[in-house]
Amino acid sequence: MSNLVSRCGIDCSACPWGPYPRKDMTAEDFEIFRNNAKRILGYMPIKTPCVTCQTPDTEIPKESRLPNKKCLIRRCVDKNGVTNCAYCSRFPCETLNETAGAWNRETVEARIGESISEEDYHLFVEPFEGIRRLEALRASIKPDEIVEPKKVSTSRKRIDNFPENLPFSKEESASFKAVYMLLKTLNECSLEMKDTDTFAQKHKLENLRAHVLRFLWIVGSCGKLENEKRPYIVIEAGKYLANRGSEKRLAIWSFVRNAIFNVLSEVGVCCERIALKGVKKKDLTTGTGYLRYKGWAIKIFFEERIGGAATLKAFQKYTVRLAKKYGKKAFKHFSTVKMQILTEN
Repeated sequence: MSNLVSRCGIDCSACPWGPYPRKDMTAEDFEIFRNNAKRILGYMPIKTPCVTCQTPDTEIPKESRLPNKKCLIRRCVDKNGVTNCAYCSRFPCETLNETAGAWNRETVEARIGESISEEDYHLFVEPFEGIRRLEALRASIKPDEIVEPKKVSTSRKRIDNFPENLPFSKEESASFKAVYMLLKTLNECSLEMKDTDTFAQKHKLENLRAHVLRFLWIVGSCGKLENEKRPYIVIEAGKYLANRGSEKRLAIWSFVRNAIFNVLSEVGVCCERIALKGVKKKDLTTGTGYLRYKGWAIKIFFEERIGGAATLKAFQKYTVRLAKKYGKKAFKHFSTVKMQILTEN
């Protein structure tokens, strides 16, 4: 049996997705094993086993779905020429914490709402406690074996200047300028992330920025402005999910709540998911944490520090104009804050 540790600290010799635990199982035993894994972890091991992320890309069989060649941690470790994240001077980074720290006894039991047996813990949870495994490994590494990660520069989109002489009142023009500054900030700031000069964190930042902007675009261009006294934009489940395109993570509630909502709250955009009348919160997501297609809505409003209701109204007017003129290409203009459209009557 292998005692190989993955880039992010998974015990490959015990991983339910690897070849070793299933080696001596009958087909019937393996199906029981797969279903137990899904009950505890929320995911079912695939039938073709992972060949481990330590395997070079050129040696991964074409039929293998795992390891994921696009995994940021795997690519970052490869670029820095180390065996795993324990050898990096930035250990543990946010990318690693979100991956290797996602599954442990506490998080799994909290998700399923009950305690798990020692046997199930050792079979399905312990292999994924990567942070703990890497911390133990780090303690045995000599100081001169610790490697500084190769630094990368963060790519920036070219943001046009805000158009002058808009055909609006001074107050409305100021509101559009506030929208411009909000989107410009989201395009240029670190979104509260650290170590964005490393490969994994740089790409995570770019991915998060794209998701935040897509979320705002969906709500702004497809949502409905409500409540004249304290305006907010609301979008119901079906319309939100139908317009997310290929952005799979925008359907994962934990990501929307913990990443999107938190980032936007830092810049003055308040977001809330609400259960519709007669629907319980526990029924808003699937067993694996995906948002269901009905039963909830998302509301957003802008704080006074970014212009409040006036900026919110300008934000929706801008997104709707883009959507009407550019259709499927409108998001590209939105994500680079092209506001020249406001000069058109």
